[in-house]
Amino acid sequence: MPLIDYESITIPSNYLDSRERFIAEGLRLGAQARCFYHASDAVAADTLTTDVVYLGARDAATLVIVSSGTHGVEGYAGAACQLHFMQAYRAHFEKSDIAYLLVHAVNPWGYLHCRRVTQEGVDLNRNFVDFPLESTTPSIYRDYHDILVSQFRPLPAGLWNELSLLSRGLTRHSRRQLQAAVTAGQYDCDDGLFYGGSAPTISRLVWEDIVRTYATDRGRVFLLDLHTGLGKRGAGELISYLPPDAADFQEMSGWFDGELRSMQGGESVSAAIRGTLTEGFDKSLDGQSYAVGLEFGTVSGLAVLNALRADQWCRNHAATVAPWRREQIRQRMKQAFVLDDEEWRRRVATRFDDVMCRLITGLSRTPANS
Repeated sequence: MPLIDYESITIPSNYLDSRERFIAEGLRLGAQARCFYHASDAVAADTLTTDVVYLGARDAATLVIVSSGTHGVEGYAGAACQLHFMQAYRAHFEKSDIAYLLVHAVNPWGYLHCRRVTQEGVDLNRNFVDFPLESTTPSIYRDYHDILVSQFRPLPAGLWNELSLLSRGLTRHSRRQLQAAVTAGQYDCDDGLFYGGSAPTISRLVWEDIVRTYATDRGRVFLLDLHTGLGKRGAGELISYLPPDAADFQEMSGWFDGELRSMQGGESVSAAIRGTLTEGFDKSLDGQSYAVGLEFGTVSGLAVLNALRADQWCRNHAATVAPWRREQIRQRMKQAFVLDDEEWRRRVATRFDDVMCRLITGLSRTPANS
């Protein structure tokens, strides 16, 4: 059964609309709310924030965190799910012993500009590593950097380059190899894709401040980080960075009826990646913590990759890219990560409801540490 009427679910039109609606819905509920400000460009200096809404008892032993916009442009669907949750909160979740923290736009710069990266040009979901990095060994990604980025040109000029790239992924096995090499995270090409940075980003520092403020001294904390772009259209895959034989993985898998997938186990739509927000979250807390991603499929993997390549090309050649081309690439990014489709919105909301209800049931069956 839906928590609310799915016909009422809408995707925010942009970051500012999303933020305004998120704050208004929190105020309607009388929730505790706070804005965490980011340093930013002058145009958005007073509005570029990660906003939080806290629902439930301040001293609740169990806290569930739902975060959106870790990858900027992916915040559209994530924010819609958060708004959906707040609309259903009083009828379905208010009387539980669990508190909820909704974190809107972990990477607000990316959300504002329809980009996946942060204002530093960094993939935030590869940035949660210990800097400086000890190893200076070039990443496998470097072998693909030229064909992916340096030689990229919008069609028709880039046709031969596209054919060359396609030839490297003709079989399912070769496509998986390519995905693993390209998306795992790299730290040696700052003008490339999936770049993890050379230091903690502003978004990471703000996120860690939020975690310290709300998640310490809890008996148990669960993080659900919302993403789009991988998997079948409208499907929502639960993803863990843990290996499938880890005790926490097996416990969470029981809550979700065996539907949790491990990146390390090779069973997920995501390749195994380094420096994720979920792994960084678990490592930052001393108490009992759990963290998973929920990834909603949009368009084909190739379409998503090509949108990212065009976006990176636009950044690398910012001084010479025509305004109409820049806007075209911006819209292409948005279309790769959020769909203007009623059926897609319904499937996303249905899956989000399903995950939240199973999660709350699972947490309620096992008491939190005191």
